[in-house]
Amino acid sequence: MSRQLLTEARDVLALPSFPFALQGRPSEGLLWDPGQQDVVIEALPALAKPPQRPELLLDAGALASATRSLDDGEETIDATVIFGGHLLRHFGHFLHESLSRLWWLGKGKAIDPEAHGARSLLQGEGADVVFFMPRWLDDGKDLPAYMAEVLAGLGLPTERIRILVGPTRLRRLLIPAQCWGFHFDQTAWNNHLGCDCRQLMRALLGSYDLPPAPLDDGLPQPEKLYITRSGLPVQLGRLLGDVLLDRLLETAGFRIFHPERHPIAEQIRLYSLARELVFMDGSALYLLWFCHLRPGVRISVILRRRQGAWMCDQLKLLLPATTGLRWRLLDALLGEGLTSQKDWESHNLADLSALARQLAPTTLLPRQEIRNTVAAYAEDLVTHTSTAQLRGILQELLCQLLPPVDAPPRGVRARLRRLVARIKRRLTSR
Repeated sequence: MSRQLLTEARDVLALPSFPFALQGRPSEGLLWDPGQQDVVIEALPALAKPPQRPELLLDAGALASATRSLDDGEETIDATVIFGGHLLRHFGHFLHESLSRLWWLGKGKAIDPEAHGARSLLQGEGADVVFFMPRWLDDGKDLPAYMAEVLAGLGLPTERIRILVGPTRLRRLLIPAQCWGFHFDQTAWNNHLGCDCRQLMRALLGSYDLPPAPLDDGLPQPEKLYITRSGLPVQLGRLLGDVLLDRLLETAGFRIFHPERHPIAEQIRLYSLARELVFMDGSALYLLWFCHLRPGVRISVILRRRQGAWMCDQLKLLLPATTGLRWRLLDALLGEGLTSQKDWESHNLADLSALARQLAPTTLLPRQEIRNTVAAYAEDLVTHTSTAQLRGILQELLCQLLPPVDAPPRGVRARLRRLVARIKRRLTSR
């Protein structure tokens, strides 16, 4: 069996809060092997490529001091446990990165023989799974409800999950390789582990066990869904005026769906039933990995930041195989970073008219309804944003009212278009 795919370590010391940087990315939570007098490299979080020891940056003096000062006074777990990796307290990063050591929970036989052997061994242990939980958006160490629901659906109930908080000695630890990660280089990881990482991850994601659907409430299942961000706090990333898209698409026959208000299972179920899905780019997209999508489904993603295009490329790598799936990216961005330099929390500007023409070309909203919607939105925006943030928004809006400095006058552009059209007609008539 490949040592890279599954490693066994004995009498290692878990240091859940020890900080480090790997391939330039800060994190915390290391395993220290006293016998080897070194960090357990197999337990480092996977990024683009398999980590190398020189890429690990840490305070060697602080690490030596931390391991010496314990003097065997730490908690000890004598039973065999399985290393689950780092649980990131962010919905999208949790799904993108924190599930990657749990490939052994997958079902089905269509995987590499060595991977099948490792999976059978790990499933047969029935052991608890230990995790690190680095500080992310807060210092919490509890298991958020969405994590518990996702992990239970993958076959890991809460009672088998142990989040390590303080230094802990682990007598026997099984370390499954991390088979996915941030900016993941599939070729490098496939070569390193000797297996098909995507195949392992798809076996896991496709095994998600949905609970029975609730009793039919008599309402038809929506076939057109718009997964909006308009219900999120103003402090999180949004498009300016996104509530207008809610009204437009609702008028065009879409159900306006706020994912944060619904259980994970309901989200997966509704996405799987829909024939048309429109998303505002964000973490909600990752649940498509667990869906059994309808053949021919159309998925449209509205960009609210340039980073969203990269995220969609990463997302598509693990989408389930679906006959006739139609995917389109709607890019009408005009300005970014208006309220924050952090792409995940900034309000950005897009051409809402252009989006409306692409999403619902035959649907119009009454002018008074538009004014009322905008007035309520503006009041909310002013209430919850700072003067500096409003200044950034106003500046970008004013800039967009003016034509580019190097653009010809509007009349000249129109004459040029007419001239080109006449030339085309003459060429085709010959």
